[in-house]
Amino acid sequence: MDKQVDNTAITYYQETKRVTLVGAIVNLLLAAIKIIIGYSGHSQALVADGLHSLSDLLSDFLVVFAAKIGHKQPDADHPYGHARIETAISVVLGLLLFLVAIGIAIDAIDNLLHSTQSVVPESITLFIALLSVLSKEALYHYTMFSAKKFRSRLLKVNAWHHRSDAFSSIIVLLGIAASLLGYVYLDAIAALIVAFMITKIAWEIAWNSILELVDTGLSEEQIALIRQHIQAVDGVVSVHMLRTRRMGADTLVDAHIQVDAYLSVSEGHHISEQVQTLLMSEIEDISEVLVHIDPENDEEKAPCLHLPTRKQLLYKIEPLWKHHPLRSKIKYIILHYINGKITMQLVLPLDVLSECQEKEELLCAIQQQLSSFECILQVEILYQ
Repeated sequence: MDKQVDNTAITYYQETKRVTLVGAIVNLLLAAIKIIIGYSGHSQALVADGLHSLSDLLSDFLVVFAAKIGHKQPDADHPYGHARIETAISVVLGLLLFLVAIGIAIDAIDNLLHSTQSVVPESITLFIALLSVLSKEALYHYTMFSAKKFRSRLLKVNAWHHRSDAFSSIIVLLGIAASLLGYVYLDAIAALIVAFMITKIAWEIAWNSILELVDTGLSEEQIALIRQHIQAVDGVVSVHMLRTRRMGADTLVDAHIQVDAYLSVSEGHHISEQVQTLLMSEIEDISEVLVHIDPENDEEKAPCLHLPTRKQLLYKIEPLWKHHPLRSKIKYIILHYINGKITMQLVLPLDVLSECQEKEELLCAIQQQLSSFECILQVEILYQ
């Protein structure tokens, strides 16, 4: 299982590195072309867009770094893994998107209030801006494909970063086209609209990542679906204290499930494994399920918490029955902690039953020895 996890992490890192490297190369080439053509073609907007593409190299570096660190296996200092590094980097990239939107909005407002463009850009700048739009949109779809494949929020954020760059290139395209047609203010109005769209995307990405960092649970609909799957498992009486949280692309689930109070430990454990397997197979995002088995609903109180442990109980009652002839014949003792009392089942060999006239006579004999504990202790006799 660990080897499979390792292989998945390596594959994810390799895919992220490959996708991001492609994006970085495209960004570098676009930046060089836009700056050179923008300067020689008298388009300040295209030069600014080229500088913007250079800044994207920083986000590409952050993505590769987060993918490498975030999918490292758990260690002594990080027993739950390193997936939260992806979430933290997603917040940073969301903030970068927000800053991009602010920059676009400021430039647009400045152009609306102080239009100083006197030199008409050359036509070639229009085609370079169009090339930038198409390239960035292609990068968006390319990166989003891998993001969905690996359920990576980090790659999804970077994909939207590419699309935000496409939006900014659209602004440049409209600005150049408007200048060529004589409509000076069209590019600024379009820039404000795009800035608002990017701000909305940045807010959703950053805010959802922040919610993940503070262990915000899943939605009510998702929790209801998880509860429905748990209650469908044979042997589950009810489910309570159901908690969820996200870690990177994965969802972690903690649940208390109530089973029949007299089940064996092994059967209760088997039911918990059935719950784990069902949730992880039916709900894709769930990567880990911690199940706590309860013989009764302890959500509001723990009625048996004050009762003595097995060692404490046997220590207290041993002097009362150590001389009883049946004491040495007890094969083992089963304790059930239910409804604030202890049910003690004494398992005796079948041949003991033949030595007694009545089963009740045997039970009465032992219960008399333990009568001082009858307020919390109920004794039953079993034969094997």
